[in-house]
Amino acid sequence: MQFRRIAVVTTALILMPLISTSSASADNRPPTPTNQNFAEQNAAYKIALDKFRNDLKIYEDNRRAINQSFKETIDKALSDARNLNSTAQTQMQKRQNMSVKQGAVISATAVRDAAIEALGPPPVAPTPPAKQPRAEKIRK
Repeated sequence: MQFRRIAVVTTALILMPLISTSSASADNRPPTPTNQNFAEQNAAYKIALDKFRNDLKIYEDNRRAINQSFKETIDKALSDARNLNSTAQTQMQKRQNMSVKQGAVISATAVRDAAIEALGPPPVAPTPPAKQPRAEKIRK
């Protein structure tokens, strides 16, 4: 009986430091990020998003103008080719008119591609700030 009591006391003494450290380590939570830091990041994101929207609008307007100019050039080349076509033309004249039309389309395409490349890449959207992790509920 005394041997059993010594075994229980010894086991309790060995387990006592383990029990106390585990409960102490549960209280050491990392501090939660403050709402002010998230609010500052969110405000900076909104400013960057407004700037992105303005830059994108300018980029799209310039690209639309380039494409409108391209369309007008192509339409003019096609109408000129239609106006030059007649039933009294020889095969050689038809081929010459066709090659002039194709040359106008190729040059207009090259001009459009160079203008779009000169615009540069479209603006890149900003990344939103990371959401705050939710605070865990304290469980007892």
